[in-house]
This record gives sequence, C-alpha cells and structure tokens, in this order.
Amino acid sequence: MKTIVISSLRTAALVSALLLVPALAVAKDTVASDPTAQLLATAGTVPVKAAGPYVEVGSYRIHVSAHLGQPSAVLADGTWLYHGFTAVESDAGGTLVVRFEHGQVSQLSLVSPTVETAMLTNNARAKTLVAAK
Repeated sequence: MKTIVISSLRTAALVSALLLVPALAVAKDTVASDPTAQLLATAGTVPVKAAGPYVEVGSYRIHVSAHLGQPSAVLADGTWLYHGFTAVESDAGGTLVVRFEHGQVSQLSLVSPTVETAMLTNNARAKTLVAAK
C-alpha cells in the first residue's frame, strides 16, 4: 500500500511538473516579448519619448498643464508626477515623471511605484531641511 501511495505521489508530482512547463514557457515569452515592462521592473525607470501626442521634450510647462492636467504631485525641484500612465504597446505602467529646465520639458520618464515612493520620500526630506548660521 505504501508503494502505491508513493507511486501515486510521484505520478502526481510528475504530472504537476509537466503542467507547469507550458505555463513557464508562456511567462518567459511574455517577459521576453515586452522589454519595456522588463526594463521598468528591473531598473525602475524607462525613458519616454512623448506623453500622448502633444507633450514631448521641449514642450512648455503651460502646454503640459493644458494637455495632461494638474500633476498628482510636484517635487521641490519642480518635477511633476502623473499617476496611472502606461507605455504604448506594453504592459509597463507607473508614474510619468516630467522634469523641467527653464520652463520647458527637459526629460520624460515612466517610473515604478518603488521609485515614485523614493522620490516622494526624498522630496519630503528636502522640504524639512533647515539651514542655520
């Protein structure tokens, strides 16, 4: 009777392993076929060429505001954060980061929730610093 149980357990384990192989192959193909999502997951940030059809590097701050609306958060250095953006033709999603220099967009990127949290935490620290003589 023990032999039957062990044999049944071995068979069940073998069948389970065989059923997992196609699922692992599909998961591997999905990650390999979405390099943007993979980069966002590993690096935490992905450079973005444009945000929608109207906002790109060089766009004026007022232009960004008119097309994207008010940012979800504004950092101490003037960087704007917009929640809920996704990359076109990718499953990559996160927060759009819009950096400005001299009133124009200097950099666009999509960041993961972990990077966004770090940015907001560092921003809170920057606001609490006090200089004294």
